[in-house]
Amino acid sequence: MIAGPGFWDHEIERAGWSRVLSPGPADFPEVQGRRGVWGRNCYVRGRGRLVIEWSDQVTIFAVLLDGRPYPVQTAGDLAAAIAGSR
Repeated sequence: MIAGPGFWDHEIERAGWSRVLSPGPADFPEVQGRRGVWGRNCYVRGRGRLVIEWSDQVTIFAVLLDGRPYPVQTAGDLAAAIAGSR
């Protein structure tokens, strides 16, 4: 558990990401064909894409950075994904 949607909004915004409220398949092709999740937020920064998926209100299911899975086990891992670096 790293915290649910909304908890990281300030950090995401501070890192320069903008949330896409109605992401289309052309904008985020990596989410096509993924199984249903409780929630999914999509963000852009320049040409970069960040997708955070939740399996419930507080559990992160997956993070995709520029279309590739980004392993997130700790808050530090999520902070690194938000920063856009490994």
